Amino acid sequence: MNNEEIRNSFRNSNWLKDPFYWFSCISKIYDTDEGFSRELVVRALENKNFLSDIYKDILDELVVQVGLYPYIVNLHGLSFRNALIHASHNINGVMSDYTLHRAQYRILGRLLDGESIILSAPTSFGKSLLIDALIAIKNFENIVLILPTLALVEETRRRMSKFSQFYSIVTSSNQKITKNNIFVLTQERYLSMHDKIFKVDFFAIDEFYKLSIDGDGSRATQLNQAFFKLLKTESQFYLLGPSIKAISPNITQKLKCNFIIEDFHTVAVEVNYLTKKPNKIESLAAFLDKENEPTMVYCQSPKSTRELIREYLKIRELPISNDPEIIEAAKWTAEQYHDQWLVSVALRYGIGVHHGKLPRALGRFMIRAFEEGKLKILLCTSTLIEGVNTTAKNVIIFDNKLNRKLLAFFTYNNIKGRAGRMFKHFVGKVYLFDPPPEENLPFVDMPIVNPTLDTPSSILIQFDRSDVPPNLIQKYDGFNIQTELPFSLLKSNSGIEPEFLINTARHLNNLNIHYLMKLCWSSNPSYEQLLFSSEIIWSELGGKSFAKPMSSAKMMTKWISDLYHSRSVTKFRSVKIQEQINYYKNPKSPDDAVEDVLSFLRNWASFNYPKYLMTLNDIANHILIKKGYSSCNYSYFAATIENLFLPDSFSILEEYGLAFEVAEMLIKKRVFNKDDNIDEIFNRLKKNEISRFASGLFEKRMIEDFQVGIGQKIDKNIIT
Repeated sequence: MNNEEIRNSFRNSNWLKDPFYWFSCISKIYDTDEGFSRELVVRALENKNFLSDIYKDILDELVVQVGLYPYIVNLHGLSFRNALIHASHNINGVMSDYTLHRAQYRILGRLLDGESIILSAPTSFGKSLLIDALIAIKNFENIVLILPTLALVEETRRRMSKFSQFYSIVTSSNQKITKNNIFVLTQERYLSMHDKIFKVDFFAIDEFYKLSIDGDGSRATQLNQAFFKLLKTESQFYLLGPSIKAISPNITQKLKCNFIIEDFHTVAVEVNYLTKKPNKIESLAAFLDKENEPTMVYCQSPKSTRELIREYLKIRELPISNDPEIIEAAKWTAEQYHDQWLVSVALRYGIGVHHGKLPRALGRFMIRAFEEGKLKILLCTSTLIEGVNTTAKNVIIFDNKLNRKLLAFFTYNNIKGRAGRMFKHFVGKVYLFDPPPEENLPFVDMPIVNPTLDTPSSILIQFDRSDVPPNLIQKYDGFNIQTELPFSLLKSNSGIEPEFLINTARHLNNLNIHYLMKLCWSSNPSYEQLLFSSEIIWSELGGKSFAKPMSSAKMMTKWISDLYHSRSVTKFRSVKIQEQINYYKNPKSPDDAVEDVLSFLRNWASFNYPKYLMTLNDIANHILIKKGYSSCNYSYFAATIENLFLPDSFSILEEYGLAFEVAEMLIKKRVFNKDDNIDEIFNRLKKNEISRFASGLFEKRMIEDFQVGIGQKIDKNIIT
């Protein structure tokens, strides 16, 4: 028999008629094809409950043979030798309940020996667990973990909370730094506070492939800059990411590290096809009619998720969810945002939605509810692979595109890797409407290690001149000798390309005194001053590219001004949503209105706008002082907008899963004060049974989930 015929015997459970024969086959296959034998063991584990005890013991012996040690839950049936092997793969310290598989153990050994490692491995490998194991065993003082998204920062922080007895877990500059710290940060946050971290013993970068300049170039540029500064600490490092083809061969030599590609899978994956007849929506609906396992559906954009929900609800009369928390969640989102917002509508029918425009606390709820089985269907965009570490029995790739381009094999592979989960879904299933992309994994280069003519200038200027390649010296020197702005100012505003900074300075230098004085403000600008600043950010600093859904500098000014004068994010959100729906020239649907406002608040007002405004502040001050005029100071206004007129701590609380609205309610109940720092708030929220202040089950569970995330022990018997 060939491999596919053998695989079919395990698919249709024929092997259960003669387990001994098939176990013998697996043992023989192991000698020539370890990976395939491991897959067969995983497939056998899916039906382990149908075996008699004697065959269960034999299967456990095979589990040890192929290195899947975590799957052993009963040591009594193992031979003495295999029991010792299993025991040797247990982790010490606070993680004594964890067991590593063979490949994890091998890599951990090298990390414990002090090696720096770049690891490429499948989604199911358990790459992040090696960080936890290393921390549990070694006595590091300061650890820096760089994550590409705030969702992954929150997920990692929750994992790190098991070390809170020994380390301060720091996720923002507002928190106190002690002797022993685990810094869990995005690249932007690390760059903003790296000078406060005096000693680094070990650092890790998750999703290291994002060091390649592709797609969101701005974030990749800042990730390279963070990597550059961390390399300067000369500490041990671990870069981890999904399966890639290779890295530049000189990287390991330059960084004195080792690159490892692993193909060790802990779950099996089946790929199946769904018909497009009579259409994709009907085919998907027919599949969901008969499927009761948790299913994630990949869509290319938030708009695509809405279209899918709308069409699905047209052709199916679905029952309303009978889960009390989901019912309340649907009601809560309808009241807070809009009752026709399809995210809220979908919740009524037990369907979750996750994409980058959702408020973070709501996104956290969607993932938790899906993992708890309260939501059987979860529609995701690229957050499925970039910001969410969750898996399902079934993954359906509804759209074969991302950002209007056909899915690359690398992206497809990562989406596919979300099917299956250790101990729960041994065999994950992927369903396609279109043929998969041609197999072609990416080659990853790191501009900070190998700069070229295409390397962004903001990366190049971070180098010492002696480290700049000869073919880039002229470009480097050009930034150093230009007279518009000091070289140090270009380096310190690394989030924006220096060409934009220099062009902006040149523009300001050419202004007459009347216009230049419009930049000379502090604290609270007039509307005219705000508009003038916005026009420079829009047209000179390059803000136009990042200001979605803004369509002009005037619109940006109006929304920022309205937000400022409302002094309430809840009030602003409600008014702006209704304004857009009722706009006489171009009325928007409730979906577009809600998600435009949410996108503005999350991506522009509280992230990009303050960055651009403070960069303009630095440039304007240089010009004003050089010309003999009074300086400006935009820091108060920028910080106020960034925090959405809420206390500094609120944005951190929302990242931890507590919605703004709930945090405001807790302040009104005097659980904590708006002037408390984040560490004081955490201590108060850990000690108080604050869930009693919730208005219903949805808020109660949100509060309890938040408390678990900061280390509070919740009695699971009282969670309903």
